[in-house]
Amino acid sequence: MARLPLVLLLSLIFIGGLGAACTNQDDEERLAAQRLFRTYLLQSDRTAIADVRVQGLVDELPPGFPEHDELNLLGSAFSDTETRRELIVGWQTEDERADDLFSWFRSRLDTDPWRVTADPQRAGVDFITFRDADNPAFKGELRIAQEGDRAIVVLVATETLTVDDGA
Repeated sequence: MARLPLVLLLSLIFIGGLGAACTNQDDEERLAAQRLFRTYLLQSDRTAIADVRVQGLVDELPPGFPEHDELNLLGSAFSDTETRRELIVGWQTEDERADDLFSWFRSRLDTDPWRVTADPQRAGVDFITFRDADNPAFKGELRIAQEGDRAIVVLVATETLTVDDGA
């Protein structure tokens, strides 16, 4: 599964933090951040269509994806090419611990139609890799980390598209 670099995910979290602090006076900074990361996504594949939203969803979450009530949306990024669609969404919460979020998501992503395929921890970040049993082209990954008093959750959802060769 192709993934965007970790730098982009961390940057999405930064954009979200920036967006949370934004007022009407600094909309220019917010728009500049959106343009910067949209440009980054487009450079990764010249055929890509990409968009970024601070404090908003640029595309719908996968159908039936579990949504935790305590998570506050930081932002999202979307990239669409001829062969792949990718959605990255970042959330944060100050009311839940990363360990509790990991347990909550782990249990829900191992229930139809979802199947957990791995759940390692690396460098203090919990990963839950999962797939959709009804859609073999879909693969997802959650990254959950504690950062001080808040927990950060990042979803990377990738769908491989079939290319119509005209036959």
